[in-house]
Amino acid sequence: MAIHSATNTQQIPFFASLRSRITFAYAGVLALLMIVFVGVIYGGARSVLLAAAADRVSGVSQEMLRELQALNSSNPFGAVPVRTSLANQDFLNGFSGTGLYIEAFNQYGKPIGKSANLGTGDLPTQLTKLNQPRIFGANEDWGVAPMDSGRVLVNKLTLRSGSAVEATVYIAESLSSTDVILKSFRGFLVLGLIVALVFIALASTSLARAALGPIDAIARAAQEISGEDMAKRLNWKGRPDELGALAQTFDAMLERLESAFARERRFIADASHELKTPLTVINANSQMLARWGARNPDIMAEALKTIEMESATMARVINAMLTLAKTDDPKALALERVDFSQVVREVGIAMQPNAHAKGLSLRVEVDEDAEANVHGEPSLLRQLVQNLTENAIKFTPSGAVTLAVHRDDGQVELLVKDTGTGIPGDALPHIFERFYRADPARSRNVDGTGLGLAVVNNIVRVHGGKIAVASEPGGGTTFTVDLPLERPSQPSPKAA
Repeated sequence: MAIHSATNTQQIPFFASLRSRITFAYAGVLALLMIVFVGVIYGGARSVLLAAAADRVSGVSQEMLRELQALNSSNPFGAVPVRTSLANQDFLNGFSGTGLYIEAFNQYGKPIGKSANLGTGDLPTQLTKLNQPRIFGANEDWGVAPMDSGRVLVNKLTLRSGSAVEATVYIAESLSSTDVILKSFRGFLVLGLIVALVFIALASTSLARAALGPIDAIARAAQEISGEDMAKRLNWKGRPDELGALAQTFDAMLERLESAFARERRFIADASHELKTPLTVINANSQMLARWGARNPDIMAEALKTIEMESATMARVINAMLTLAKTDDPKALALERVDFSQVVREVGIAMQPNAHAKGLSLRVEVDEDAEANVHGEPSLLRQLVQNLTENAIKFTPSGAVTLAVHRDDGQVELLVKDTGTGIPGDALPHIFERFYRADPARSRNVDGTGLGLAVVNNIVRVHGGKIAVASEPGGGTTFTVDLPLERPSQPSPKAA
């Protein structure tokens, strides 16, 4: 397990970086919103100006219709025909004005009269319809036409007598001032839009840098970490946002990694030390066998016995290490329903000879009527009970070792109690560490690998249980293991 640090921070192309994508996305959305906003403002201003011009033209049209109706019906000297009134320039001049033009045509489309401000020109009769339904509706009598002086807004007024057309009047309002106003307003909006887009680009770049700058700092810190130096920390204490939480999580991860690396280095060193001694002994006895074994049967027997013992020690160490590795990965376990009480009884029977060989009493107290089914791997649960029992026998010079199983509130409790020498108080927090020995000087005279309790702790952990120890020098030791009982709805791999 190693972490390699990079000598230089990896340079990501700008257009491939997350910062550029956030910048462009943020700027693009805001720019689009600004363009839409400017378009709406400009369209609204144009509509307001066109509506004002249309209101003026409509007012003139309505006034002219009223006047024509009055002349045609209430004149004391007799009715005046519509075409006669429209041919009178003074009549048309009464409705025209600055920028407002009027021209009348007969039923054949021939001019019959026009306002004086048209001079020698005529109003265009070919109109381009305006797509402004809110102002003009679907009326075909409105449109825009070009003139030498600029565009004009034209209202076509058709006068009828019954179903016959008497005349057509074109009333036009000059849009020159409107176009000038719209041009100036359009320039102002474009300038404002450019300024806004520049500000958006700068703000987007700044925001992206502020948002992702801390991530760059985390990346640089990660690249500075190596298996030899895990002391790098960000130490962002005063940042309450998500990046601050990320930095704190990163620091916590580094602490766990540093602790894990320290444990791995210690484990490798301890394992090397534990295996080095038996290997050295085996090598020395092999050389002794090669030199004198054939000539001296006693030397051969002693050397072979020593090699056998040291090989067994190596096998126990390797098996314990394999078990630790297995329990480090719970997914590799083959779990099934296990009667934990039966496991304890079988281990008690198997360990009776070991206890009797030391003159100890090994008692097994299990409720025969109460099942204690747990969801676990049988071989590991057996090793759990066996390691605790062997450990109790090993450190109990005289007296008794007791194995007891109880059920209580959804759990099964295993007690392994001895009357041995006990464990010093300063050693209790460390007894589940790998290769830890409470009394190294005394432990050299006691058979063991220093991994038994570490294996027990791992087995309990992967089965979702808890382990505790109570001890005092000269007062014996009691290990308490709590394992969850199998739930009724919990499937068994055998039944699946």
